[in-house]
Parts: sequence; structure tokens; C-alpha cells
Amino acid sequence: MLVGYLCIGSSQSTAAPVESTTVPFIYHDNRMLIQCRIDGQGPFWLIVDTGDSAFDITYETAKAVGLATHPAGTVSGAGSGTPQVSAAKVKSLSIGTLVLHNMDAEVMDLSQIRAKFHFPHLDGAIGYPLMQRYVTYVNVDDGTITFAGSAPVEPSTASTTKFDGVLPIVAGRIDGIPTTILVDTGDRSSLTLFTPFAKRHAFYGKYPSQSNIVTGYGVGGPIYADVFTLPSLDVFDTPLRDIVARAARPNSGVFSTQSLGGSIGTGVLKRFNVVYDYGHKTIAVWPSKYFTIADRFVPPGS
Repeated sequence: MLVGYLCIGSSQSTAAPVESTTVPFIYHDNRMLIQCRIDGQGPFWLIVDTGDSAFDITYETAKAVGLATHPAGTVSGAGSGTPQVSAAKVKSLSIGTLVLHNMDAEVMDLSQIRAKFHFPHLDGAIGYPLMQRYVTYVNVDDGTITFAGSAPVEPSTASTTKFDGVLPIVAGRIDGIPTTILVDTGDRSSLTLFTPFAKRHAFYGKYPSQSNIVTGYGVGGPIYADVFTLPSLDVFDTPLRDIVARAARPNSGVFSTQSLGGSIGTGVLKRFNVVYDYGHKTIAVWPSKYFTIADRFVPPGS
């Protein structure tokens, strides 16, 4: 979740009729970035963020494209602050051979995230406004993302899970406790326990941990949490063991107010090749080349 659960408004757009497009992505700080063009200019780099209900661009991007902006209130993110944002209208967003028209964009300052994590380029993020329109296939093994009208042929080993919401929420078990979990490609960590869940089940101090440290930066500033190794996480009908978790502290923005158990980020999600099908509300996964790699905590900016 680069930004947060709330957006200023919904994007009204249409896509040119095209069967599919496949584009490469890169990982930087455990986030997937793809190239795009905005109003024919670019390329610009966007984080693909299933935890974001909007299309976000930076003020620098808006200026480079020549977009008119106007104040649009504040936005909540993973940091404790609520920064001011602006709004703009994008005539066209091009990703590969796809072209989406008349996109509403949130315009915000991402300079702290860009600097703290040493992003060579960070021009914005996109989640639901793109993924609601296409079946999205993240091929971790090949380093590509395909946006298509239908799902690819999945291997017999694939497991399919239903999800709810604009942002994908699935059932799972955290340390054996049944709960609901956000699937968030914008989260650099493996597993984030939201504050109410962590308090209710006494995760603060339950396992040897690094206490109240900066574990990342989001819109709104640094994210403080306790970091420890969790014995078990069950998600996508798959048991995972020894997952590095962070239990968000009460000053950690939207993480401190959510009723869900937590969120899984790219630290877990890169273990799978994933098909997000918003039309059918399903997520299909099967092991990627990273499935058996031991989990570890990487401090911000390392």
C-alpha cells in the first residue's frame, strides 16, 4: 500500500479494444514497477499496487506532462501524516499496447519514498483503476505482467482463492488465527499485522523482536513497527513457515485503524506467479522460483 485505502474519486475511463499486452517489470525495494506513457509523454515508472484504489502521479510528473492541477484535500497512507494532494485529468495512459482514456489522477509528493528507498525513478502508482479492467498475470519467473481479457492457462498445481472488495481481501490464518488479509503488492514487507489485530492477540513481545523501528516509508511518513519471525502463515491454501512479520505501532497511519488482520506484501507474493481476476473475484497462484528462499528483514534503504 503506497498510498492508502481511500481515494479522492473514481477514475472513469475506457480502454481501446485489444486482446492483451505483456510488459516487463522490475523489482525495486520489493515493489513491482512498469513503464507507461502519460498523454503521449514519458516513459514514466509506476508501482503496480493492489493496495491502491487510485491512479497516483507525482507533482514532477504532472509538471513534465503539462497537466493542470487543483487542490483536492488530503489522503491517508501507511505513515501517520495526512498530506495534501491535488487532482488532475489525464487524457491517456498507455501501458504496452493498452491505452486508457480520461483518467482521474491523484497528484502527490512521493519524494521522501523515492529518496529513502533510492528509487532511480518513481513517478506514481496504479492499482484498481487498471486491474479492474483486465485479468492481470504476474509472471514472476519471467519478470513480466500481462493484462488481458481472460486468464492464462494455469498449471495443475495452481490454487484459486476468492477475494472480496475493491482491494483484494482473502481469508487466511496468521499464527493459526483465522482472519482476513489484504493482498498488497505496494507493501515492501512480507506480512504486516495491523495494530488492532496485533494488540488483540498479544503479538507485541510474543516473539523475539526488534521493537518500534522504522520498517518503511509511505505517504504520510515513516512506518514504525515491531519486527519478528512468525512461525506460520496460511494463505492461498498454502502453508508458509518462518515469515518475517511487522506488527504496526499505533502511530502507523491506516495500519493502526483497520479491522483486517493484516496485509501480505511482495515479500510473500514474489514466492508465487499470480493471476488477479477482478471480474471473477479470484486470485490464482502457483510457486515461483523464489518460493523456497528463506525470508529476512531488509531495513529501509538497504
